[in-house]
Amino acid sequence: MAEPVLQIPEGWDGRVPDGWEWRTLWDAVETGDHIYADSRVKESIAAEIHPKVILDDGLFPGFNLQGDRFTEQIIFIPEMLITARAMKAGLKLIRPLLAAMAVKPLGTFVMGTVLGDMHDIGQSIVSIMLENAGFNVINLGTDVHPDKFIEAARREQADLIGFSALLSTTVYYQKVTIEEFVKAGLRDKVKILIGGAPTTQEWADDCGADGWGKDAVVAVRLARELVGQPREAWA
Repeated sequence: MAEPVLQIPEGWDGRVPDGWEWRTLWDAVETGDHIYADSRVKESIAAEIHPKVILDDGLFPGFNLQGDRFTEQIIFIPEMLITARAMKAGLKLIRPLLAAMAVKPLGTFVMGTVLGDMHDIGQSIVSIMLENAGFNVINLGTDVHPDKFIEAARREQADLIGFSALLSTTVYYQKVTIEEFVKAGLRDKVKILIGGAPTTQEWADDCGADGWGKDAVVAVRLARELVGQPREAWA
């Protein structure tokens, strides 16, 4: 069956059909039911509901609720990943529509785990949540050399950079990589966040980072805040 195509009526004013129940979509995301999330978003598109409304009123409430629970350690990584899967099922349907309407991403975020560290679970969750929040995410993976971060930042004209480290033996490379951005003359062009189990706010301050993501939810909130702050423009 062909995918429904959104056709926004001329003069569309943001209304949704009478009796339209968003709670079902919230629940699908909250409980991680990616099949029903997919189905409900398709129904919303067929009803000519604006994709931004689907995102803000349908997908985000359930996702944000789980995000708060994750921060409070009521749920943990497996539950958050299941919720993220349901969120992505809805996003894959409305992203092309938002792009066609020239809805720009909040910013470009280059993410990776620092040199010598092969762990990616934490930064993968952050990447998913940043995408869900509206960022264009470039995930460089694990064991990323400082030069690769710098190359990606230049190529993508990044707004934000994220350095993850899960080992006490590799966390030092967060500081090293920031120093390399300084040497390359790029430090004032980007906002830098760090995160990972061995990290603290004190370490972030010592590194010269702009923020510390205690967990994925905090990292996304910081990213939304930092992307709006003044930076030196890319040439």
